[in-house]
Amino acid sequence: MGIAAEQIGVAVDRATHAQPLLRVAVFMEALADTGGGFQQSLSTIEALTKARSTPHTFVAFTTSERARLRLLKYGVEAIRYRHRPFNLLDRWSATVLGNAVFRRLRRLGLRRLGRHLDALLDDHHIDLVFLNDLGDVAWCIGDHPFIVAIWDLDHRDYPDFPEAYLDRLFERRERNMRVTLTRALAVIANSSSSARRIATLYQVDRRRIITLPFLPALAVRRHAAAEGTMTAEAVRLKYRLPDRYVFYPSFYIVGKNHLYLLEGLRVLEQHHGIVLHAVFCGGGDPLDQKRVERQAHALGLSERTQFLGLVPDDDIPALYEGALALVMPTYSGPENLPPLEAVTVGCPVVYSDLPGCREQMGDAALYCNLSDPSSLADHLADLIENTSLRDQLRIAGSRLAAKIARTDYGEQLSSVLDDYAYVRRRWVWPEKFL
Repeated sequence: MGIAAEQIGVAVDRATHAQPLLRVAVFMEALADTGGGFQQSLSTIEALTKARSTPHTFVAFTTSERARLRLLKYGVEAIRYRHRPFNLLDRWSATVLGNAVFRRLRRLGLRRLGRHLDALLDDHHIDLVFLNDLGDVAWCIGDHPFIVAIWDLDHRDYPDFPEAYLDRLFERRERNMRVTLTRALAVIANSSSSARRIATLYQVDRRRIITLPFLPALAVRRHAAAEGTMTAEAVRLKYRLPDRYVFYPSFYIVGKNHLYLLEGLRVLEQHHGIVLHAVFCGGGDPLDQKRVERQAHALGLSERTQFLGLVPDDDIPALYEGALALVMPTYSGPENLPPLEAVTVGCPVVYSDLPGCREQMGDAALYCNLSDPSSLADHLADLIENTSLRDQLRIAGSRLAAKIARTDYGEQLSSVLDDYAYVRRRWVWPEKFL
């Protein structure tokens, strides 16, 4: 009886005492204005700044003018800030010596010294920060709590790939992870399996981890809503594409496994007598793209592989639509954007047979054994010869796309924001209400 009364008392306390609404800064840190990380940041910012399921306000911040203009295209006003001249000072302020020096200097009236980014957030009355990436911002803010999104753990899953260890990337990312995740108010994971991995590897309390699935790129969702500007036939003419091709949009890094797709096409020709083209697009180091081009040449596939480079956002959904299938034999994940985008516009998906990939797509994809390119060849032959299989995948993909479309980031974050706003009353009430 006493416990019930206590719970009622807490409910009454929350209901009868107004809570300050939060102003949440959402940072766009992606340096490149392309790729899955950038597209997911765009989607996250758009979803939160336009969220109607929470009364809290979200404000976008970016250092990139191109990113600001991309956000503006989707109706999101963003604050552009310049941080490069000050970020080393802000980072040094996080050290014992740096903090001791700057704390004394700030007492002399140099309010922004060593806390330039915090001061910027103060200028815009920010209460909480949402970080889309594990970048510089987490190291440079000290006076504001934050939520951080961890979209992959590739460096831990495949530390033997060059992109995980070159230039000491592994050590740098681990250092960022351990400092940032320990301090974060909440951590965003893109799947249940990722949440479990984050909790295990970095000793993060599972109760502080929120699962938010990836969202298809804004351009793809617009296209699916009949608001696109390109058609499959238009992109076919624009890029001089063949009538039948498989499509793979991706950075040219080793973990994306372009070689497997090329080997699968070779086996498809040898075992099934089917000649099929591959269309690639994406950014990254030009030397990595050259590596894939050399692999295509060595397999005798140069005449039926096309490398489109970076293409406009509005062309991507039409490229999916015109393809026989999205083929994504990646090691990265466990969630990836292209499969969700493909099913959103009705394109069949052939995906890696990895637990995380199956968790993401369920029966809305075919799965290829990454140790055996003939499994990819067999799936492609089935897609070409079996109309009912294509229809089955499109129906399952449509169900998954509809489920993802109902995802409401604001609603799923509301409990964290409301709880923090309630606790925050201890040091802002009553000033925030006057």
